[in-house]
Amino acid sequence: MNRKNMKGLLWGGLAVLALTVSSCDNKKGGAAEAADATDSIAVETEAVNESAYDLEAIAKAIDGCEDLESFNCGLAAVKKNGKIGYIDKMGNVVIPFEYDPPTQVFSDGVGTVFKGDDVIYMDTKGKELFRTQSFGRFYDGLCSNREQKTDGIGRIGFIDKTGKMVIAPQYDYTGEFSDGMCWVATEKSGNKIGFINTKGELVVPCQYEWPSERQPTDFHEGLCAVMVDDVHEDFGFIDKTGKRAFPGVYSYESNFSEGLAAVTELLPDGSTQSGYIDKTGKMVIKMDHRGGDFHGGIAKVMDDPNPIYFIDKTGKKVFELDRQYKNVDHYGDGAWLVWDGEHMGYIDCTGKLIVPCKYYAYNPFSEGLAALQDKQNGKWGFVDKEGKSTFDYQ
Repeated sequence: MNRKNMKGLLWGGLAVLALTVSSCDNKKGGAAEAADATDSIAVETEAVNESAYDLEAIAKAIDGCEDLESFNCGLAAVKKNGKIGYIDKMGNVVIPFEYDPPTQVFSDGVGTVFKGDDVIYMDTKGKELFRTQSFGRFYDGLCSNREQKTDGIGRIGFIDKTGKMVIAPQYDYTGEFSDGMCWVATEKSGNKIGFINTKGELVVPCQYEWPSERQPTDFHEGLCAVMVDDVHEDFGFIDKTGKRAFPGVYSYESNFSEGLAAVTELLPDGSTQSGYIDKTGKMVIKMDHRGGDFHGGIAKVMDDPNPIYFIDKTGKKVFELDRQYKNVDHYGDGAWLVWDGEHMGYIDCTGKLIVPCKYYAYNPFSEGLAALQDKQNGKWGFVDKEGKSTFDYQ
């Protein structure tokens, strides 16, 4: 269901679908710097008790459903009889089943539902906040919104959680806020991208090439990768002032996570070195293979044709997966999704299989539960980290 879990990236004027695990606080990518932009916001984000859930009650609430999303901000989208509603973790229907597909997850305390041409924004109690004709998702207290015009395509600005346009429509393309920053571009700037802060200030001028699909283009932990050599498509990292954080140039890069970023560095002699750099640009872990982001102190390394293994932040191998697993991905909430070639399950951060590989799953764990599909009967349900599931009650 990551095919519908929208990050809200307006790509060429259209929303591009991407996987994201949303949180209920005002942050994405590990930091929040939206205090100045959220002073007037009337909607308060509520803490979610991740340990409190009733699988039996949830099973009754989703019985016969056609689609599910994982819980975010205490609510999960459910599709029944072609209509979308939301339930809480006690199985209560908070938002009735009367809205049009597709299903959407809550983000930053706000969710979106569709009815006809209207995009309706709601809080976690199901109260309607406002309506627009443009879809977006809230991050750092702000949401991209395209102005409506009868004589052409309007420009994009940002609204707060009251629906007020707090950053004037002036961009042709934008991302969504991450770590208090958002990339923007205009046709006038030749579609070069720059970055604004939550006040709407263009703090990094529009000077970088349009992001490729493999480039993160989001700030994480204060840094972002941008293309610094258009000819060779090489990247470097900038800080929130637009200054190069360090001189390294890379042909492959990931976001910073837990203080490290996986890169392939271009060396002066023309060779390359893969590994992890710290925020000074120092290569602190050297490897022959590319690694993934760190989560819970470990990161996966794809060592084809050898087994996938995990390293700690010193580069030491902490465990490797059994050869029966063909891939591992989608970290969330202390667990990794694994695939044995036919079915999916989950391992914890020690490599222990906590949910058997017998599901057809798309979703990472979120708030203690993961939404998935039983491949045998096609039913949708939720599973917890002990392997208990709503299927036990169906």
